[in-house]
Amino acid sequence: MIPPARFSTKQQPRLGRPTRMSQHRGLLTPEERARIMQLQDLLIDRFVEHREATAAGQEERVKIVEVEIDGLLAEKAEIEKWAVVGSA
Repeated sequence: MIPPARFSTKQQPRLGRPTRMSQHRGLLTPEERARIMQLQDLLIDRFVEHREATAAGQEERVKIVEVEIDGLLAEKAEIEKWAVVGSA
C-alpha cells in the first residue's frame, strides 16, 4: 500500500493562483480570463494564416489578416488595461 501524499504548509500547491499566463490574470474575472484565452487562440490561428498567405504570395489576404490581428490585439490590450485600472 502506498501511503497518501502529505504536504507540509510550505509544500502545498497554491490553489487558485495562476502561473504566468498573464501578469494581471489574477485581477480578471473568469469571463475576462476566458476571453483572453479565446483571443490568444484566435491570434495563433491568424499568425499561422498570415505566414501561409505570405508564403503563397497572397498579398490581399495578408492585409486582411493583419487587420484581424490588430483588432484581436487591441481587444486583448483593452481587457488587460481594465484589469490594471481596476486594481489601482
